[in-house]
Amino acid sequence: MTSTSPFTLRWGILSTGSIATEFAMDLLVDPATRNSDMRHVIAAVGSRSVESADRFVDKLKASTGPWSWGVQQGLLTETKAYGSYAEVCNDPNVDVVYVGTPVTLHHADAKMALLAGKHVLCEKCFTFDLAELDDLIAIAREKNLFLMEAVWTRFHPIAYKIQDVVFSGRLGKPKRFQADFSIDFNVDARPTSDRFLDPALGGGSLLDMGPYPSVWAMLLLYQHPDNRSTAPKFVNSYQRIYRRTNVDERSRWLLDFENLECEAQLMTDMTTHGLREATAVLQCQDGDLIIEFGPQKPSTFHIVPRNGERETYHYPIAAEQGHGLCFEADEVAQCIRDGKTESERMPLSESRVAQSWLDEVRRRGTTCMKDMKGKA
Repeated sequence: MTSTSPFTLRWGILSTGSIATEFAMDLLVDPATRNSDMRHVIAAVGSRSVESADRFVDKLKASTGPWSWGVQQGLLTETKAYGSYAEVCNDPNVDVVYVGTPVTLHHADAKMALLAGKHVLCEKCFTFDLAELDDLIAIAREKNLFLMEAVWTRFHPIAYKIQDVVFSGRLGKPKRFQADFSIDFNVDARPTSDRFLDPALGGGSLLDMGPYPSVWAMLLLYQHPDNRSTAPKFVNSYQRIYRRTNVDERSRWLLDFENLECEAQLMTDMTTHGLREATAVLQCQDGDLIIEFGPQKPSTFHIVPRNGERETYHYPIAAEQGHGLCFEADEVAQCIRDGKTESERMPLSESRVAQSWLDEVRRRGTTCMKDMKGKA
């Protein structure tokens, strides 16, 4: 930490959906629970109507458990409820805007905030495609504003611990990696307007679930010292299409980190449960590292030496730390306090790499779908 006095950051929240609710709640968690000198205030909330925004704020004010600390400290006392996102972005009391809308709206909503002179934290995946992301990056750099993708997993204590093990060389050279985020969401029972099924909302498994296998490939392979921040070669991909709405129900892609001579297979699936014991596995020359489900918020990992006993380590998010979204909020606050326009832990260059994978999977999947339709 570079300061001993609390730094207060004033947030504007775009969307009143489930992820925006959890993020806003975690802004109310006592910073002392994570040894932080950041203080977060919710200055404004935007929804499609004032009534919806009011209900969102009232729900936050009724929070119990670890979130009641912020309520008692007055972090919601002056929160304004707006019936549009533009009003949040133009509120002079807002320092940074959190974008929690569907992925197909991320570009427009984040761009609106940047053009209004606000720093931006945007939910993953960052944008619908790389062109949209590059547009946001150009605007942020032109206006000297902070911009970051909200990949919360990167900031969890367990992520640092796992990297320490891999980068220490204890397990030897990485040889093979696989990561899977699969959950049976019972999609047949959902309406076609559901966010998982509606193409207009970025439906399918890839855009919703893809950032999580990707984050472990980025943390363990891309950031590996021997990789030298080199993007992997995209080898191939496969998508199974959900016929009711033509979104992907399953996506799989293979990467080759040539500097490491290590292949990485990543997969998402919204129709089948993944393995609980091994959501991500890095096989190395002298042993394996196994991360238990789920990849978005794991609490346990194992070290399995080639010669030796399995070691198990637990680093759960503590109950008093809420959902665990407070860590990424602290990173935003620290960067803005220190005058940084991007995070060293979640740099824009790495968002571009991961976004390019999703783009390529979709590009190849679309081509495959056209071929299949042509044969029908």
